[in-house]
Amino acid sequence: MRHAFKTKLQQNLEAYYLQKDWILKSNFDKGRDEILVIVPKEENLRALHDSLYDVLCLLPDIAHSPERVVISFCHPDGSGYCSRVINPSKQDEIHLALLGQLPSRNITPTELQNL
Repeated sequence: MRHAFKTKLQQNLEAYYLQKDWILKSNFDKGRDEILVIVPKEENLRALHDSLYDVLCLLPDIAHSPERVVISFCHPDGSGYCSRVINPSKQDEIHLALLGQLPSRNITPTELQNL
């Protein structure tokens, strides 16, 4: 199965956030490797971003080989976009070593509609 780890991770996140009025979308094509969590404007994206590893520790183990995945949060209009890389690739590690950060990204409402 293609993207087995990422797909299972998304399913686990959907189960964890089931009681929330949030939308989770996958964007695994073209090297994006992204699970995007779209949350209402009143949600604090920085707090969600900062507590992501705490949430991941609560999820069931995944019986597939780890894959690089970007878990991102934004509001329905694309504002506040922030992300974390899980299981970074060698290229991610190079960016972190050379730049101290990964390349930044923004998301537009059009991109959101196309997911």
